Amino acid sequence: MIWPYGKHLLLLLCLVTGVSQLSGLARAQGSPAEAPQWHRLPGTAVDISINSEGQAYAVAPDGTPWRWDALEQRWRRMSGRFVRITAAEANRPWAVGADGVVFRYNGLWWENKDTDVADVAADALGNVYIAKVSGEIKKWNPLRSEWRPLEGTARRLALDRAGHPWVVTGNGRIRAFDGKTWTDLPGLALDIAANGDDTVVIADAEGELRIWNAAENRWALVPGIHKVSAVAAAPDGGPWAVVEGGVIMATTLLVVEERIKTKEGLAPQAVAPQAQAPQASAPVDSAPLAVASALQAAPATPETPTAPPAQAQPLMAPAPTARSPAAAPPAATGTKAAKPATVEPDSGLTASTDPTAITAKGPITFVNTRKTASDLAIGKDGSVFGLDAGGNVLRWSNARRRFEGFPGTLARIAVDPGGNPWGISTLGRVFRHTGELWKQIPNAIGSDIAIGGDGTVMITDATGGLYRLDAAMTRFERIPGQGLLVAVAPDGTPWTIRSDSLVQRCGGSPCRVLPQKATSIAIGPDGSVYVVSDRSRLMRLGADGETFEMVQTPGHTPLRVAVGPNGYPWLVTSAELVLASAFFERDEAQDRAVAAGTAGDTTGSGGTGAVVNLPSSTGFTFSKNMKFDSYSTGLTNFSSLIVGRNDEIYVYGEKGGQQQQLPPKVLLHFNNKTKAFEETLISFPTDVEQIGVDGNDNFWGFKSGTVYKLNSKGTLSKTYSVVSGSANSLSIGADGKVHIVVGSTLYLLKTGTNAFTKFSNDDVKKVAVGRAGDLWILDDNNIVQQYTGTKFENRPLGQSIEGSAIAAGTDGTIYITHWNGSKMQLRKWNATNKSFDTVNNEEADKVGVDSSGRPWIAYTSMNNDVKRAKD
Repeated sequence: MIWPYGKHLLLLLCLVTGVSQLSGLARAQGSPAEAPQWHRLPGTAVDISINSEGQAYAVAPDGTPWRWDALEQRWRRMSGRFVRITAAEANRPWAVGADGVVFRYNGLWWENKDTDVADVAADALGNVYIAKVSGEIKKWNPLRSEWRPLEGTARRLALDRAGHPWVVTGNGRIRAFDGKTWTDLPGLALDIAANGDDTVVIADAEGELRIWNAAENRWALVPGIHKVSAVAAAPDGGPWAVVEGGVIMATTLLVVEERIKTKEGLAPQAVAPQAQAPQASAPVDSAPLAVASALQAAPATPETPTAPPAQAQPLMAPAPTARSPAAAPPAATGTKAAKPATVEPDSGLTASTDPTAITAKGPITFVNTRKTASDLAIGKDGSVFGLDAGGNVLRWSNARRRFEGFPGTLARIAVDPGGNPWGISTLGRVFRHTGELWKQIPNAIGSDIAIGGDGTVMITDATGGLYRLDAAMTRFERIPGQGLLVAVAPDGTPWTIRSDSLVQRCGGSPCRVLPQKATSIAIGPDGSVYVVSDRSRLMRLGADGETFEMVQTPGHTPLRVAVGPNGYPWLVTSAELVLASAFFERDEAQDRAVAAGTAGDTTGSGGTGAVVNLPSSTGFTFSKNMKFDSYSTGLTNFSSLIVGRNDEIYVYGEKGGQQQQLPPKVLLHFNNKTKAFEETLISFPTDVEQIGVDGNDNFWGFKSGTVYKLNSKGTLSKTYSVVSGSANSLSIGADGKVHIVVGSTLYLLKTGTNAFTKFSNDDVKKVAVGRAGDLWILDDNNIVQQYTGTKFENRPLGQSIEGSAIAAGTDGTIYITHWNGSKMQLRKWNATNKSFDTVNNEEADKVGVDSSGRPWIAYTSMNNDVKRAKD
């Protein structure tokens, strides 16, 4: 039925008034209110759910899940068969089948996440809980893809605004959790629901609908319906209910802002969101009540999509003369890149148009700068910053055609429109450069950072939460959306890459997932979106705003991408070479003065957090039951397992023979082609006790009182005298700094210096240096600790985990070997959960970690073989 606009508006006003009366009576007075204006929705259901973003779902009696289309005011069918469902984050509901299997919808199909489940509850911030058939409560940990138990029992679940569970137990009792303790509430219930304004609704044991009144500590009756079996609450607190016969009743319909045409030629009118609308005419298909059949986890046909709002296309025009592209590359650069689709320039272009926001036409070609970096970021003004392998900040100089040192050490970097760098340290602390000094953002912990052309600053944390910096630049506020990596469009819209590598645009809630997987993303001040795909290809968003087109990078494999003015990208390749498609003209006169005069540092203080990466493109992923390839070394006495900074693998020890005396120690190198350890010609002046290999393939050997440095051919290039004592450990950072432990004291040789200096007064036994100088030790009692910039702290904090060996990868991975009282365990640090994960099926007393986070181990109590974790 088509309603005249005037009647439509009148009805909307009446229904909004009814909801307001309901909320006021139920929560303020706590006494029975006049019956609100209930309206029957199309179709029938056995369960319903709504989240704080207004996304609603229902399960029909035949088990079919349906999604409420707020634009067209009707239900849309989804795949699968269920008995329970919950709205969650980003239009990704969770549901439980009749056989107790809980599933998450990934946008294409349902993924099996656990078994023996009675109920599931989720919210728009990513919190998900299940109630097992046994009554046990568990919370989903997305990064580890596992459930963590929570004290208490439940049969039905709901989550309040803080993400804390309210439950109905197996005997109908009602309880609420505040993050620390459980509170018993009066009454008995069949079902429970909560929503964004902290409205909590129950279907009580008699089938009546009630809303919690905290002031009076009682459940206030909501009259007008009876025999309620399932409940939900809209974002404004208006309840929904399933009553006898599966009928769906609501006091608030969910309506998006839309334009309603009245007559030809009249101005369109807007309907306010969250208001009432007439009953929709497209019903859910009803079916006899039946037990849902077993659900197949294989990909299923996705729900019929709703056409998204049209996306504004980036303005395309010739590059202005002030922004010249790179000089013509050498002939060896290869064929030209495929030209992506473009949109003609807007005829309204004026002199006030930001020149950096004009997208250059034509193919993209790259010049090899022959300089290296591990990450890049480009500001709206054309300032190019990078990080080297050790996390040291770099700034590109056009005049000198090279990167120059800039104070600071970071794990992530971004550049604001004024050309000032921002970043995140290996400890997750967030910093900004004011033009004169580094300044820490208080109480901010992040994993990735990006800045839009309008100055919007966004970070993500290790759990995938998305945050925006407030106007006062004092704190980051949680916003809808999620992802591990982030980029920001010129209008402040965040784009992210999820933990499953899918790209999404978070301009609204939920984020819109695009059909593209990626490992790096960047957006220029013109709105050009570039990604490095999960297949290591450079891709640019096409004119349709949905699909990506490949940009050729002949002879190079992209690893990271950054985008500057006019949509010109720069790349870091897999060999860490930097490729540029344009050199951005800017005044560099003060660059060196700013660097030299910079005060402060990027150490910071306060809390720490994880800086996480997407799964490695090598294919290696951590598992608690790893498979290993085993390689014989032929050693009779195994001294050291070494992973060089270029991922070369070495072992050091003695080979057997018929001699009466112990043979000299040898250094063996793992040949990746033959898959065997082969003896090298590297020989130190004496049998050293500790060995390391730096990023320039120099070999370092350490014996009491002396440290030797050999070049890649084995020629002795320098000898350092150090204090006498046991040579207990040697570790070299990606920045070239060499750490040694003499006795129980840690010493450091900084790059370019000639003497080892005492690092701290702490007692140390073993040392390992990870990404961007991240420093880990085993103290004199073998307790695992991490350096915070001012002190060593136990990891996990407040616990004392003992290790016998420790190793760090340049990707941030930390492994230890640990004696648990009966065997030697291999354990990996999980910084997100601040705990160590145990590899269940292998023992080890020596460990090394390559750049992809892959462990190499040996268990010399068993044999002298070396094992390599499989993909």
